[in-house]
Amino acid sequence: MKKLTLTIAAVCLTSLTVLAQSTKFFRIDYSVHAEELLDDHVRAWVNKDFTRISYTHDESHVEITNKKSNRTFLLIPQSQEYLILNDGVKNDYSQIPIQYIKGKEKNIAGYNCKLALITFEPNEDTDTRIELEVWYTEQIPFVSWSEYNFLEMLPGAPLSIMVAGNGFMASQVKTEELATSLFEIPEDYSPMEVDSAVGYTENQVAEGRYFFVDEHGSYGLRNENNEVIIQPKYANIGYFQDGVAIVYDSADKQGAINLQGQEIIPVQYDYLTYSEDDAKFLCGNDDRYGLLDADGNIFIPAKYEMISFPKEGLLQFTINNKMGLMNEKEQIIIPAKYEMIFMHNKDYFVTMVDLTYALHSIKDNKKIASGYDYLGLPDQGNIFLAQKNGKFGYIDNTGKTVIPFKFATAIPFEDNMAMVSEDEDSYDYYFIDTKGQKIAAVEAAM
Repeated sequence: MKKLTLTIAAVCLTSLTVLAQSTKFFRIDYSVHAEELLDDHVRAWVNKDFTRISYTHDESHVEITNKKSNRTFLLIPQSQEYLILNDGVKNDYSQIPIQYIKGKEKNIAGYNCKLALITFEPNEDTDTRIELEVWYTEQIPFVSWSEYNFLEMLPGAPLSIMVAGNGFMASQVKTEELATSLFEIPEDYSPMEVDSAVGYTENQVAEGRYFFVDEHGSYGLRNENNEVIIQPKYANIGYFQDGVAIVYDSADKQGAINLQGQEIIPVQYDYLTYSEDDAKFLCGNDDRYGLLDADGNIFIPAKYEMISFPKEGLLQFTINNKMGLMNEKEQIIIPAKYEMIFMHNKDYFVTMVDLTYALHSIKDNKKIASGYDYLGLPDQGNIFLAQKNGKFGYIDNTGKTVIPFKFATAIPFEDNMAMVSEDEDSYDYYFIDTKGQKIAAVEAAM
């Protein structure tokens, strides 16, 4: 898979010259929440001036927006082309009903969120009234993308966008230094021809792979030379991820094919999604879920009410509406006795009950600290981001407060640094070390 280098972290900057060409961004990782399973993602970088959106696994197209000029472009790295989505027109959303619900608050990914309800009345395309439940935070500038461009009317970034329990939810928020060139059209890119743009947006599912539909509404697959790879027989063909695409039959059963058109997973599952990071499939039938390897062999039997892809060698699973952790050999590490395991790494896990969070050790399944409004796990180290009474601080692996609860916004430590702000009404952020001491900007960039 062709990877793009999208981010330049502040801790990796090595000179004032590079620092001058970079600026701070919030990075929001959204998971796509469908039928109670997290199976896909959208990643957004945002500050008050720009947004950058990657909403495919292989980053085959990236959306960039200059908020000041209201110009939005779709970048297609594989062909080094771009498509103009908005050329400076200010959108008018005054006719879209939006209701801000007072007194409703929720903590998502460490940020206090408020509730807005956005209603779309039936039109010629749909006879159903749609109501979006959006939780947004005013601590992060607004972000929107493609068909969700109406979200720019919110006074902050949406961290949860749901319709009947399905939609997008932020799994984590970080801050990163990005090169400003990532928000410009590369010099070697050329405008996309109209005909190419239609083909790309409507039926391209991978580089050199295009679906087509016959007179019966069945989907087949062609290559760039218009040669048929798969005769029409599917009800739908999804986008390829790492050379794998999910296909559907008329009964909405799902399977998977490769780029050569071979059916590597029979079309027999109620639910099927692929993780290119893990090279595994999450499959489900009759509300029971398990994992398959890249060749379709059973990795974890489909007998759980929910199961996750592996992370740090551990999988979250649910039995009898209780959650636990197992290893990749299906050996139980943490018994399924928790209402919600919010997150985990190889050493710790965080549970949530009635919107309060608790920290536990995996080694002895011991509760370390509890009663917080939020708890976040770092990628490494034993200092944990926590929130209580509306303020953020940090605790250690004994539950002791090591940095006072005084911040309006904060993120977990990474490489012994964290970015914080004491002013919830501005974006006045600075770095601190693990003792809570302020780090100068130049020092933080080294």
